[in-house]
Amino acid sequence: MKQYLFSSICKRLFLVVFVSLVWVEGSSQMGIENLPLFSGSNCDPLTFNRFTGSYHSNLYIGNQVGTNVLLAWGQNMNTYTTGIAGDILAPVFVASSSYVGVPYEVKSASTGGRTGPSVMGLRTSTNLYIFGDLTNISAITSLANFGGPSLVDSRSNVTLKLPVGVSVTDVAQFEISPTAIAIVTKLGHVYMLTKVLNLQGDKTVAGPAIWHHVTLANGSTFLSGVVKFSLSNSGAFAFTSNGRIYYWGSPANVNGAVNTTTSYNYAYDMSAQIPAGITVVDIVTLGQSGTSAPNVLFLLGNNLKVYSCGINTQGILGLGNASTSFNQPTFQAINSLSNIVRIDGNTEAGLFTIGAMSTSGHVYGWGNGVASMLGIAAQSSFTGTYTNNLPVDIYGVGGFSDFSISGHFTIAFYTNSALGIDQYWYVGHNIGGSIGIPSNNTAVISNAVTAKLDAPATISFDCSNTQPTITVSGTINPFITCSGVVSGNQSISILGTSLTNDVIITAPTGFEISLIAGTGYTNSITLTGTGGTITSTNVYVRVSAGVSGSVSGNINLSSIGANTQSIAVSGTINPLPTIATTTGAARTGPGSLTISGTVSPALGTTIDWYLNPSGGTTLAIGNLSYTTGIISTTTTYFAEARYTTTGCISNMRTPVIATINGTLFAGSIGSNQSYCVGQNLDPLTSIVIASGGTGTITYQWQLSTNNISFNNIVGATNTFYNPVPPTQTTYYKRLASTVNDGTQASNVITIVVNPKPVVNF
Repeated sequence: MKQYLFSSICKRLFLVVFVSLVWVEGSSQMGIENLPLFSGSNCDPLTFNRFTGSYHSNLYIGNQVGTNVLLAWGQNMNTYTTGIAGDILAPVFVASSSYVGVPYEVKSASTGGRTGPSVMGLRTSTNLYIFGDLTNISAITSLANFGGPSLVDSRSNVTLKLPVGVSVTDVAQFEISPTAIAIVTKLGHVYMLTKVLNLQGDKTVAGPAIWHHVTLANGSTFLSGVVKFSLSNSGAFAFTSNGRIYYWGSPANVNGAVNTTTSYNYAYDMSAQIPAGITVVDIVTLGQSGTSAPNVLFLLGNNLKVYSCGINTQGILGLGNASTSFNQPTFQAINSLSNIVRIDGNTEAGLFTIGAMSTSGHVYGWGNGVASMLGIAAQSSFTGTYTNNLPVDIYGVGGFSDFSISGHFTIAFYTNSALGIDQYWYVGHNIGGSIGIPSNNTAVISNAVTAKLDAPATISFDCSNTQPTITVSGTINPFITCSGVVSGNQSISILGTSLTNDVIITAPTGFEISLIAGTGYTNSITLTGTGGTITSTNVYVRVSAGVSGSVSGNINLSSIGANTQSIAVSGTINPLPTIATTTGAARTGPGSLTISGTVSPALGTTIDWYLNPSGGTTLAIGNLSYTTGIISTTTTYFAEARYTTTGCISNMRTPVIATINGTLFAGSIGSNQSYCVGQNLDPLTSIVIASGGTGTITYQWQLSTNNISFNNIVGATNTFYNPVPPTQTTYYKRLASTVNDGTQASNVITIVVNPKPVVNF
């Protein structure tokens, strides 16, 4: 198991996330309706990495009445633990006389193959043991007599071969891959023992028989403060207490660019690649042996999302892209995963397989599903490679409290409260007793099988000391608000006791939280305790703007080692009504006018009228029309739609104009003419068009022979008029009118008709 947690308060170096257990109806797995958890006696608080599995060999640190005990099962495990050749078909105690001290941590790695040769590691309170396949050990280091063929061989106790100045009590964590062994001290320094030059991490020449103290880029400043560490066949990934991440080894995308050529023999600070707005919670690197084998990097954020970066071998990026050539230069969220509290990769065997566990205890895996280790029957070959480019729910049920992606299998742990024993579900390659059930010799397990860790006596999975606890009080009632409008807030109260880490509070999509009622809202808050305690703290919750319809989810409160608390929240976001159409009004001269509008939806929506585009006093409430008082100038009013049931209002007011026009002016025409019968006439033109009045202006030309009685000229309705030549002096004028105003006449022009001259002979 690769869960890396160091705490200055309590070195509880193992993550157990106790969560409510969920049965997925219709699951093809075993007929267990739920997987209840059980709290047993406490382990030593320094216990860390309690399970390790390579290809087919398993070690487990159990708890028997408050005492740490070591169990073993699987291929070659009798050889490795007793020195007598053979497998162990079901979990059994490793004789306490085989090692000295209290078991704290187990790790293993394997180069694979059907015989599954493994290198095993056991850290106790007083010693460090490296044992297993000597060929594999020699592939890691040429340090003389470092490691033996079994736990009971004297060469296996490598305590005196630790780096100069480092005692076993200084060690907080160790890692094994097929190519290297790493030690992380309590001060967060990292030491590497390896034959791979770039994994040395100290900018020196190759030294396979010595420990290398990892440095930063200058080659003299040691990397320190490491609290989480991951080791692959060809890469090392570290996270420090000040929130920085470092990488060394074969090529990896460490600076936001695709990199398949440049290796690093020092701790390269790649903190600039941490996605904005998140705090790193866990890390994993996956890579195969070889100086040019690119590594794939994974982050778990405090937002409970998984991020991936690197080349997409077997779809390992988890992004739905099946192309191996796809190489992602920066960390991108695996959006199909949420509420993730733990990640683990197949670092023991150099396979591109990774998994994640959610707050509800579901275990997801993606990448290479070799030997059905992702629970997929069609991927039963233990020598083939498969591409699973999206996470798969391996077991189909929740409720697991820990898991491990190990070699050719996946194992997930829970505790059966009815029986009071530890149990686990197993999928993948089963050989040499690796499943832990003597009667089951099925080579590949695709439909999860339950095994137990109670041989020869009851073993408890609870390896906590004082259990970190998050307590939540208060209730959150359903929210109701309008689209685009944040809701009112409600609050819950948080207490934290015996904490070893910060409490991370995350809001689901559509909600936001704050420690202050009126400001500072965000979707994630980190609470830091004092001495492991967080005093009563109010957390305010509201529906954020920009969501619509119905929203729901859980506010999650998590801290590594503590029970994750989930507070259900829901809200209804009512749509906003709108002003569909408006109708203004106009008149000539001072007076009152009636303006109106229509709304959508028509049923249940009304209009409130204002003189201001925002704010101001309401002029009229709840009427689709509004009659103004007497006004003498054009005035703009504003209509606001309001849904009478929800109270939601339109997001902006719509202007409606009440227009006051001046008196209608007829304009003027020109000009007088004098002509003789038979000559051509000029058109009568518009000198000034009509203006004023209310409504569309229309024209009508008239004529008269006495300048008293005028008659309409049929068809003469333009602003100008081409007169028909009269036979006598005629008078013309142009009328202008609207439907709302009287008719106004222009000036009169005259066409004088002169008689033809008479010629006398």
